[in-house]
Amino acid sequence: MQRVGDHATLGDESLPVEPGYLPMSRLAVAAAILGGVSALALASPIFWVLPLVAIGIAVAALRDAARPEAPKAGRLAAVAGLALATGFGAQAVAAKATARSITAARAAAAARLWLDTIHEQRLADARSMCSFDAIAAIEAVAACGASDGAGVIGTSAGDSEGNWLVRATVGTCTVEIMLEPTPATWQGRTGERWMIANAEVVRPSAN
Repeated sequence: MQRVGDHATLGDESLPVEPGYLPMSRLAVAAAILGGVSALALASPIFWVLPLVAIGIAVAALRDAARPEAPKAGRLAAVAGLALATGFGAQAVAAKATARSITAARAAAAARLWLDTIHEQRLADARSMCSFDAIAAIEAVAACGASDGAGVIGTSAGDSEGNWLVRATVGTCTVEIMLEPTPATWQGRTGERWMIANAEVVRPSAN
């Protein structure tokens, strides 16, 4: 079918068409679909690539629809896809950052609690928070001679999935504590308990 003036020809027949008709941009349709699918980015960082792809296609669709030599319909669809992809992508990143911050704070609190139990000579409680590999560090931490408890100076993700490394000062020592969350049940409720997986005490060198 070809457009001639305000008519389209099909064989020998002439069919009226609506003036100002524009073909739909396929890129705009793809952008709108991918914008909606970008909601998967909220489920897992694996899908964070979807908003990026959707944004790229939406930008290309806006350019495609605005070409003066061959204008196309679909600008609103492209804008909608761009808005959805940007919104879902930003929300996914913000949610991940918030969850990371909360987890880091919990790890730091667990490390501080462990150091406080050692400082208060509640060694049985300190051992109950440790894995077998970390129990030997209790004596070393106690020997640091802290008088005012411990101070956390840094928290970062560990070298294994879910583990966190907390650095703290205890007296004249620096203690590096590796923690890992483990499932726990308390009064019939399932929660999370932080375990001291390992700890290393670094004492200042004597000059």
